[in-house]
Amino acid sequence: MRIQDILPKNAIISNLDAPDKTELLTQMAKYLASLYDLKNQAIVVQKILDREAEMSTGIGFGIAIPHARIESVDRVYMVAARLVKGIEFDAIDEQPVHLVFMMISPANTSSEYTQILSSLSRIMSYEDIRQSLIETEDPETFLAIILRGEDKYVE
Repeated sequence: MRIQDILPKNAIISNLDAPDKTELLTQMAKYLASLYDLKNQAIVVQKILDREAEMSTGIGFGIAIPHARIESVDRVYMVAARLVKGIEFDAIDEQPVHLVFMMISPANTSSEYTQILSSLSRIMSYEDIRQSLIETEDPETFLAIILRGEDKYVE
């Protein structure tokens, strides 16, 4: 499974403004549930917040990948956001987060979930990709950068 298979252009929020991490995660989880017409919006929000409470998903370099597994979900879903201004996220490098990739998946699906997490981590390890994503305000360009990174850096 590739990122381009689960991240349509309308799943990219190019200028999200949130006052803090909890509000950011809540807004994104609600958007994800609404976008994909998931009937369990409250569960999606709660699972994302619960997972984040266990351990920060801020992986460093201004990136966070909040994720959760949910029993009632039928496949992997993703939304992405570029933040207007970076926010404190308890990231491992203690830097503010500017790019967020949120993902939910079925509770019993691990290979696709792990594959996407791995691909995202690999692509985001390249500064040129990160910088290009932070600088673009256009969802179409944002997606093109992700796809280019995936084609170039993911086997």
